[in-house]
Amino acid sequence: MVVLNQGKPLTPGDLALFVRDGAGRLCIPASISYSLFSVDEAGQRTLASAPQMSPGMVSPGIYYVAGSIPTIWEGRYDLIWYLKQFPNSNQEQIVEEFEVVRVDPARSSFEAPSVLFTSQPGLNPILANLIMTVRELLSDENPDRNYHFRPPTSGSVVAGFNDRVGFIWTDKTIIRMLRLATAKLNTWNPMAQTNYTPETAPADWGQCICVGAAAMCLGKEAARWSAEGMSYSLNGVSLDLNKASEYQSLGQEYEQEFQTWAPLITANRPASVGLRQQRWLL
Repeated sequence: MVVLNQGKPLTPGDLALFVRDGAGRLCIPASISYSLFSVDEAGQRTLASAPQMSPGMVSPGIYYVAGSIPTIWEGRYDLIWYLKQFPNSNQEQIVEEFEVVRVDPARSSFEAPSVLFTSQPGLNPILANLIMTVRELLSDENPDRNYHFRPPTSGSVVAGFNDRVGFIWTDKTIIRMLRLATAKLNTWNPMAQTNYTPETAPADWGQCICVGAAAMCLGKEAARWSAEGMSYSLNGVSLDLNKASEYQSLGQEYEQEFQTWAPLITANRPASVGLRQQRWLL
């Protein structure tokens, strides 16, 4: 369930809907709208917004709830999307649950209120392609196929297709690692400073950025497992759980590839410029 704080400006990364056709391609439906309902302890819904409002659109097929969470909201809410794929088709309803919490930065029980106040990074087709490249490098593009020994996650549905295991890295994590890798390349060459973003970087730069982002994703996972590592021996039975070193060694391989590629891709290229004039001067 999505958790949002009071007064939070909504971005495409908060309450969004991806509309796809039968082939899995993003498409524009004949009509789409949404309504917000508050839900009491008995599960009864009460309309909390104007009925069937028009959503914002990031790109064709990607829609989100625009605006901000009212400061008086608190508790559980339901977002209901009303969708008609074709003009003559029946209207479908898609329900998404979310919760609104009250956060007082001065007296909050949360250890890091910044996590709630930080806006989610937006998604667009260019970033989506880069994210998938990073996931391919990390073998994190299909959990059901790749993770045979991971336990099921708390979410019952992953990517809308299965109910077994979830992805290791979220889209927002990969986006932030992509931006960090881009910043490294922008300042890599001391003789030339660029100002690219993942969306505006040249194609070759984009592939190098993905390698750097994959290395940092593995390093992030190693940092997470460092707090979970343990080792003990009892009555001749030993257990050594040290997944951090495995992620770290994998990350070092991609980091070495990034370190080798970065100076080549950011190097100054020689070029010549001349003037054209008439062959015979009159």
